[in-house]
Amino acid sequence: MKRTTLSVPALLLLALYASPLAGASYTVTDTLGRILAFDAVPERIVIAGRGSLLLTDALYLFPGAASRIVGVGGTDQGQGDFYPLLDPSYREKARFTNNVGPEAIAAARPDLVLLKSYLKEGLGHTLETVGIPVLYLDLESPARFYSDIGVLGDLLQESERAQYLVDWYRTRVGAIELVVSAAARPTALVVSYSKTAENASFTVPPAGWLQTEMVEKAGGAPVWKSVGVGNGWMKVNIEQLALWDPQYVLVVSYGTPATGVVKSPGAESIWKGKVLAFPADFYSWDQPDTRWILGLEWVAATLHPDLLQGFDLRREVTSFYMELYGIDEATIAAEILPRLAEALSGN
Repeated sequence: MKRTTLSVPALLLLALYASPLAGASYTVTDTLGRILAFDAVPERIVIAGRGSLLLTDALYLFPGAASRIVGVGGTDQGQGDFYPLLDPSYREKARFTNNVGPEAIAAARPDLVLLKSYLKEGLGHTLETVGIPVLYLDLESPARFYSDIGVLGDLLQESERAQYLVDWYRTRVGAIELVVSAAARPTALVVSYSKTAENASFTVPPAGWLQTEMVEKAGGAPVWKSVGVGNGWMKVNIEQLALWDPQYVLVVSYGTPATGVVKSPGAESIWKGKVLAFPADFYSWDQPDTRWILGLEWVAATLHPDLLQGFDLRREVTSFYMELYGIDEATIAAEILPRLAEALSGN
């Protein structure tokens, strides 16, 4: 008979997690439709893998989560780390790289690991195989965001907080949609632009991603939608940009400030439309992060300044961080608003 030999790390994992949950008192259905059973709210939660910062920002919308988190993946995209503002005890948490392996996660002895749904076939499968519970979240569109906030509310047994959060977002989205509903839709392009000594590179997001829906909800017409297929950012050439000829070009950048990209040598000669850097404080607002609501409001005010004359970006940013994260106004003024100087100057 052929015998299967397990590695030492695998044996350690099995020893730690061989016992299934017993006497479950509630269940949670994650974004992939998987049902997880719990006998109590997990006391040791790890957030890991690519996209950790998006999951981290979502989980910290629930004040009771901080004391339960014992490990977090990468939360710095290159423009600074927001995590220390979220959690005063951040130094006590285990920190992982985005390509973390199961052994490092197991060392934090989690009751539960949160992963982005696209990690199920890789890291997620390995963790589940050795008995570590995994809950998957998506967050990639407003609809999925609302649903996944509900999942986190179920997990933490904080359904009232989850409903408050969903209502908070829906109210603001609804207000924007109402204001722009009867307006003409200016054409807009969301594009990632980078320039090297040899050439310039342009990519656009898939049609089904948040950036496309954001422009549409903000009362714009996304010019790239017809070609934005696939599961990732797609390269386009300068000839295609000229054919689209959008009225507004919204440039995004994750590792470096988009303001620098927009003002880089030669950038002004590429587009005919009004070129603006998509706002970012620690993270760009075009992503499926909790900040997407700020991105939506900014896009709407950019495309329809006549309809949103009373829009005050400084007020909206301050309200967002105070109401959703409990960050005090002085900290917001010192740590967050300076990162938005250009966006605020145009408001």
